[in-house]
Amino acid sequence: MTASNFLERYRETSDRIDAYVAGLPLWVNVWRAWMFLVFAAAIVFVLRRREARWVALTMVVSIVAYDLVAMATGVGRFPSIAFVVLWTPLAVFLARRRPHLPVERTSDRVYARWLDAALATLVVSLAFDVYNVAYSVVRGVP
Repeated sequence: MTASNFLERYRETSDRIDAYVAGLPLWVNVWRAWMFLVFAAAIVFVLRRREARWVALTMVVSIVAYDLVAMATGVGRFPSIAFVVLWTPLAVFLARRRPHLPVERTSDRVYARWLDAALATLVVSLAFDVYNVAYSVVRGVP
C-alpha cells in the first residue's frame, strides 16, 4: 500500500467514523465533548506536570489508534479496544500518582482537582469502552 492509498483509506475511514458518531445518541456526544474538554485541559498543566503530559499524549495517540483499528476492522464498537489498551495503563498510573501530589498551594489544589476530574472521566469512559468491545466480540460486529 502506498502512502497515498493509506491516506485515502484513512480519510474514508474518518468520514465513516464521523457519520457513525453523528448517529450516536445525544448523551454519548455530550459525554465525548466532556471528555475532550477535560483531557484537552491537560495543555494548561503540560509544561510542569508529568501526569498532564501523559494525559495529553495518550489522548492524541488513542485517537489515531482508534482510527487505525477502525480502518482494519470496520467502524463500530470494536475500535474502542484502542482506548482500553491505552487508557487502562494511564488510569493506573494516575491513580497511583494522585495520592502523592502536593496540595499546599492554590495551583497545586487546582491541578489536583483537574486530575481528579480527568481520572474519574477516564474510569467511566473505560467502563463504556470495555462494554463496547465486549458487545462487539459477543455479537460479532465491528
